[in-house]
Amino acid sequence: MVSMASSRFDIAVVGSLNTDMVLGVAAFPAPGETLVATRMQSGAGGKGLNQAVAAARAGARTAMIGLVGSDERGQVLLDTLGNDGIDISAVKRVGDRPTGLATILVRDDGQNMIVVASGANAAALPAGPIDAAICLASLETAVEGVEAALHGARAAGSLCLLNAAPARAEAIGLFALADLIIVNETELEGYAGASLPMVEAARSLITHEEQTIIVTLGADGVLAVDRASSRSFAAPVVKAVDATGAGDCFCGVLAAALARQAPLGAAIEEAIAAAALAVQRHGAADALPYRAEIDDALAKSRLIK
Repeated sequence: MVSMASSRFDIAVVGSLNTDMVLGVAAFPAPGETLVATRMQSGAGGKGLNQAVAAARAGARTAMIGLVGSDERGQVLLDTLGNDGIDISAVKRVGDRPTGLATILVRDDGQNMIVVASGANAAALPAGPIDAAICLASLETAVEGVEAALHGARAAGSLCLLNAAPARAEAIGLFALADLIIVNETELEGYAGASLPMVEAARSLITHEEQTIIVTLGADGVLAVDRASSRSFAAPVVKAVDATGAGDCFCGVLAAALARQAPLGAAIEEAIAAAALAVQRHGAADALPYRAEIDDALAKSRLIK
């Protein structure tokens, strides 16, 4: 585990910043079908922003590396990060592109469909490594920029976490740069194919001996796989109303727990507890829990066990 002694930040998050437009629907539309939304909500989002907010609220000193436009929506996202004490000195404002925008359909059972207009997120990421014990990256920004960030983080001795989402074929070359790779079941299938059992599929992504693949399975919990073993973690039974950002919550809280030197198993359990809280609320960044809420949920789950 990376020593925290000489790091300015616990976590540097490399990723996207979006404005989320969320529409509640009774069912997802069929091709050519028009539906009337049951609710409408606008808020801060993007995988990078969500993960940074989740990590900060879980108690980690967090820096954000990403891009927004020079528009009003970009300023709102910067203010959102600042409100949670996140360092934004490595968030670049892009003058010729709008801030990223995600349209999210959320069904009554909490499942979602998301379409992202990248906007500023597709521009070149700010160069140079951030002094952090952990680098957490995802794939809603240019792969070349993520690659450079991971190279810089590894050279600086950071622990590197790659949330390989959304699944992108060109991102497979990044896997060797990560100590932990986090995917959901759909993304795992995208990288490994549908023909392998899940443990074998996860193991097929491993590129070096110390690497662990973490597969998030929603209500079915989490699977952690390394070269020698696999371990399943259960999720608490909750009534989900919106799964938007739950995976990002998991990643950010996992990174925060690892930054406190928590063992991987304990870090996964903490991240599951946080994600279970998030899915019971509407929105992405707005739904992310704070440290005290996570601790309370963990205490209750231990009493139940």
